[in-house]
Amino acid sequence: MSAFDDKPARQSLPAPELLTTVSQPGLEIFQVTTNPRLSANVFYNHAQAIEPTSRFVLINRQDGGAARLTLVDLDDGFELTDVNAAGEAGVSGSHAGAAFAPDGSAVFYSLLRDRSFVIRRWDLARRRAEDALAVDLARPEFGGRKLFAGRWLSFSHDGRRLASAALLEGKDKYYSVAVLTFDMASMRLHTSFETGPRNWNNKSQYAPAPGPRGEYLISVSDSYSQAWLDERGQWHCESVGDEAEPGGSTYLVDEQGTVRYAYGVGRDRPRQNISHDAWFGKSIEKVFHCDAFDTADHWRGVILHSRPVPADDRTRHLGRHIAGANQLDLTRHLTRPEVWHLCVDAEARHMVCDTHGLGYGNGPEDYRSVSRYIYAATIHHDSDGPYAVPRLVLTAHSSWQPYGAEALPFLTPNRKWILFASDYPGVQGYGGAWHTPQVFAVRNFQFPE
Repeated sequence: MSAFDDKPARQSLPAPELLTTVSQPGLEIFQVTTNPRLSANVFYNHAQAIEPTSRFVLINRQDGGAARLTLVDLDDGFELTDVNAAGEAGVSGSHAGAAFAPDGSAVFYSLLRDRSFVIRRWDLARRRAEDALAVDLARPEFGGRKLFAGRWLSFSHDGRRLASAALLEGKDKYYSVAVLTFDMASMRLHTSFETGPRNWNNKSQYAPAPGPRGEYLISVSDSYSQAWLDERGQWHCESVGDEAEPGGSTYLVDEQGTVRYAYGVGRDRPRQNISHDAWFGKSIEKVFHCDAFDTADHWRGVILHSRPVPADDRTRHLGRHIAGANQLDLTRHLTRPEVWHLCVDAEARHMVCDTHGLGYGNGPEDYRSVSRYIYAATIHHDSDGPYAVPRLVLTAHSSWQPYGAEALPFLTPNRKWILFASDYPGVQGYGGAWHTPQVFAVRNFQFPE
């Protein structure tokens, strides 16, 4: 019997076990999902998972290979409603291809069916799904190579376009990524382009604002690594190595895949890594997680803010050396900051982040480090520009193993809720175990003034 056969509409528990001696008065924590036979994850791309009114969020629940997109009603006791049907292939994980429509009326999600890549529309009012569009898995523009999984879905700033970042068979053992854009008026494929195997974790999505010329822009990231699936379907990833051509950058392309702009951050300084990023409000500016070893005598995990500047495929990887490049440390007033994943609200006024504990010398075997925590911040401005004023939210006590146990905190638009994932098994009444992540929610957090 599938674990999905037993799914009460509401299953949340209060989780005061995650409070601490120094927690804010009135802070409430809930474990939203509590079926110990199902893992539950928040989405890696928080923007796709949040309904505009802040009432609903999307999560992913999984039982081995079977997965369900699940709607959570934050205003009705965390009521859970499954979106996709049993047996729909290609819908799984914290990278699943799903997104709320810009008006919040529906959830769009991608799946594989026979020889087609399908995007379905699930109506929130009717709680029913129907096909919105479909294209062949085998893509002639990529020499017949096939799409084999849907990743992120995103809408353009005006809602007229929908983009899907889909995994594509590679030209060698490493798989690649294709970006497909669709016109929402005609419900037809608009453009398609390939970003390459080094963009396996590219998080490609439409920018939440038009470009300087009013154009549509799509964000792409060179992860400086490549991934593949072995004969058992097990995922692997490896760095391309320092001897490879330059890389490790985030840039903006048009709907044909041509590089138009890039950010002044990247692997352009000694011992620095750039990985996670987030839109800085409803703009094309971004903030980046940066492991910086050259900003002080001690390690600092900084948040860099950057505005994109004109670039092309020859210059997009140059980071701060691109003509006109800019970067500003939002944590410059903090002696010892740290950051991993980031979420910034639409006004670029508040943000929430988790940390990895890299600066504590933790090796890969240290999966339960209590040095990993979640904090939120208010964005202030001085003569140099924006800076973060942070405050601790909690320690998630997550092992971060498997991948879905990364905290990945995000804010609802009304800032009433902070949601995150953890495999902490110690909530009374849960009865779960480590390495089965669940979704948690925080209420009544007070941001710093």
